[in-house]
Amino acid sequence: MSSRPILNPLTGGLAFGQVDGLRLAGLNFDAAPILLFAGRHIGPNKGFGANHIWVEHSAEMARHGFPVAEEVPHFVAKIVRIGTPLYFEGASYRRTRLLAVRTTQGTTIIEYVDQRAGPVWSVVTAFSGTKTHGTRVGTVR
Repeated sequence: MSSRPILNPLTGGLAFGQVDGLRLAGLNFDAAPILLFAGRHIGPNKGFGANHIWVEHSAEMARHGFPVAEEVPHFVAKIVRIGTPLYFEGASYRRTRLLAVRTTQGTTIIEYVDQRAGPVWSVVTAFSGTKTHGTRVGTVR
């Protein structure tokens, strides 16, 4: 991961929650924290983290009371919290992603990344849509 993690404004810690160990599509995934990185925006629907979220979703964030880029962590924390349901749509050969959906707040897509320091679920994007996709596989802890 090429960028620094951003603090959760609700807790002051790095984690926005944790995903328990899972078995998805025949693969085992260790329990790991959910982290929001500064990230980068590469292009439409390409990128990850706070920078990507801001470029892709700033207008809808503003409509929901988050009018500046510095409030991306608050937007993510509103969605990703203890008890948020997690859904699995299916794995590709390159990545495994889950959707964290709070039906009144929005959706965050998280991706499993196995780093040298240990695995994390990295926030890819967040948006106001609340339609669930896939199979429910757990909740944020």
